[in-house]
Amino acid sequence: MKNTFSVLVAVMALATLFFILKDNTSLFTKESQSGDRVHLSDNIHHIDLSLDSSDTEVIPTDRDEVKVDIDGKGRLTLKEQGDTIDISVRHKWYEWFGFHRKSDVTVYIPRAYAHSMEIDMGSGSLVMKGESEAKRLKLDELAVEMGSGSLELRNLDTNVFEHEGSSGDMVVNTLSTQKGSVEISSGNVELKNYEGPLNGELSSGELTVSMPALKGDLNFDISSGGVKLDLPDEASFKLKGKASSGDISCSLPLEDQKVDNGDISGVSGSGKYRINVSVSSGNVDIY
Repeated sequence: MKNTFSVLVAVMALATLFFILKDNTSLFTKESQSGDRVHLSDNIHHIDLSLDSSDTEVIPTDRDEVKVDIDGKGRLTLKEQGDTIDISVRHKWYEWFGFHRKSDVTVYIPRAYAHSMEIDMGSGSLVMKGESEAKRLKLDELAVEMGSGSLELRNLDTNVFEHEGSSGDMVVNTLSTQKGSVEISSGNVELKNYEGPLNGELSSGELTVSMPALKGDLNFDISSGGVKLDLPDEASFKLKGKASSGDISCSLPLEDQKVDNGDISGVSGSGKYRINVSVSSGNVDIY
C-alpha cells in the first residue's frame, strides 16, 4: 500500500514538473514577445488565432506582415509553420489563480490577405472589422469556434463562413458569403445585414438574422431555442416548416399557405429560394 502511494506521489510530482517546465522553458514552445512579427509570403494560406482569456482586436493594415502586441499576462506564440501563421495566447498554470488574468492583444494582418482565417476563443472578447461597408475585409474562409466570451465582426466578404459556439455572444454586422453556417449549443448570435445562404443548427440559444436581400437558401434545425428571421418584403421564397413542439410563424404574405398542427408551408413572390425549418422545441418567427 505504501509503495502504491509512493508511486502516485512520484507521478503527480513529475506531472507538476512537466507543466511547470512546459510553461517556463523553450524546450517545448518558444515564447514570442510583444511586437514580434512574421512576414506574409505568397506561401501563406492560413492564419490561425487561438486565444485564451484575452481581449483581442484584429486590425487590417497596408503592411505585408503579421504583427502581434500583447499587454498583460499570458504567453504569446507567433510562428510560421508550413503554409500557416499560428498565433496563440495561453496563460501559465499559476496565472489562473487570482484576478487580472486577462491580456489585451492586438493582431495586425495585411489588408490584402484573402485566404483563410480560423479563430478559436476559449473566453474573452474579439473584435475584427473591415474599413467600411464599401471597403470590406475579404477572406476566402472564416471559421470561428467559441467556448465563451464575445465576438464582434463587421464589414466582411467571405466565400465560406462557419461558426460553432458552446456559449457566448457573437454579433456580425454586414457580412456577405457564398456559404454560411451557424451552430449554437448555447448562447446568442446576431447577424445584421447578412447576405448569402445560411444553415443554422441550435441545441439551445438564440439566433437573430436580418437580411437586406434574400440571396440563397436558408435551413434551420432547432432542438431548443429561438430564431428570428427578418426578410425584405420583396423576398421570393418557398417556405416549408415542420414543428414537433414549439411554433413557426410567418407574418409575410404567403400564397398557397397551409398551417397544420404547427407545420407551415407557402410561397412568397416567385419562390426562388427555399426556407426549410425543423423545430423539435422552440420558436421561429419570420417577418
